[in-house]
Amino acid sequence: MKGLEEIAERFREICRENVPASELTTYKTGGKAALTACPRDSGEAFDLFRAIRETGVKFFILGAGSNVLISDRGFDGVIVLTSNLNGIRVCDNEISCESGALWDKVCETACENSLAGLEKTSYIPGTAGGAVRMNAGAFGIETFDFLKDFTALNLETLKTETVKKNEVRYGYRFVEGIEKYFILSASFTLIKSSKDQIRRERETIIAARKEKQPLEYPSAGSVFKRPKGDFASRLIDVCGLKGLRIGGAMISQKHAGFVINYDKASAFDIYALIQRVKKEVFEKTGVKLEEEQIFLGEFQ
Repeated sequence: MKGLEEIAERFREICRENVPASELTTYKTGGKAALTACPRDSGEAFDLFRAIRETGVKFFILGAGSNVLISDRGFDGVIVLTSNLNGIRVCDNEISCESGALWDKVCETACENSLAGLEKTSYIPGTAGGAVRMNAGAFGIETFDFLKDFTALNLETLKTETVKKNEVRYGYRFVEGIEKYFILSASFTLIKSSKDQIRRERETIIAARKEKQPLEYPSAGSVFKRPKGDFASRLIDVCGLKGLRIGGAMISQKHAGFVINYDKASAFDIYALIQRVKKEVFEKTGVKLEEEQIFLGEFQ
């Protein structure tokens, strides 16, 4: 495609062509991205998105790839990666981080600086930008609980904005209008506390995740949002779906909320298994499970 060629040529220092999805997502499967681009600063991000708009090519913003399944047919546009934007800074009781900073590193940095609030979200396998985008959370704590604001490039106006928490509507795994932004950084207001106490809580959370989650296999974490008043994993379990396989994809025996790449699964194996689980849970319980994961590309 001409537009992709133009971008690849203009931004050759930060672009790669035909990158396998196995290198981009934690599911470790899927087709190829026609082009990836990894801006090194906000100015380069601005130039890149201006070129994307001028050429009209498709794009998708990707952090750690821990909540995304890319089709076996790949993605015929630009995947914009945030991994070069990974700075973290602490000032008094605030922590600021760029969008590509790994979320667990943000939690660890907060802990080491005696700042409490984020420790229950330790070991979430994503980036700060991804956490803000979906209001990620765990054990009753969500990203927006401590968010002060985020700075982002508005992709509609190509202007940089700082958005305060009270200026957006948000909820469980939801932030209204977030798709119009390329998040550059976020700031969190935390609570000064005992480093030892925070570290103990963090270590307890990490140990619980390792014990209860199938981290030995490629996956993208919990597939479904929590149904009101219940848990997706409980519903999947009571429907007798633990261990169900389609191709190389399997419902984890350890945690029914996880679909794992058990044996060289294709992206379609994983997608088909997710759809099968939704169908059977609805037929047996009347509950419609809703994915929190994103499907990129064609699956039909």
